[in-house]
Amino acid sequence: MEKVKVTRKFQVTIPKEVRERASVRVGDELLVSGTERKIVLEKSVDLEELAGCWAHIESTEEFMKASRELWRTWRSKPYLTQT
Repeated sequence: MEKVKVTRKFQVTIPKEVRERASVRVGDELLVSGTERKIVLEKSVDLEELAGCWAHIESTEEFMKASRELWRTWRSKPYLTQT
């Protein structure tokens, strides 16, 4: 974990190692959320980038089966649950 300083305009610089790990580039949009002691930055997903990602699914039934399986794996990760 790295330490950064908040400027007078409430800006921070994302450390190079963190930017590279998250593949953050100039012009990327980030989603910001937080609690009393935590601020989270996440890369937003452009829907156009997802176009065609399910091209290997031939039917609605196959799509729903794959979606449900993916959902099961996400739900099993405790850090993704809402508190």
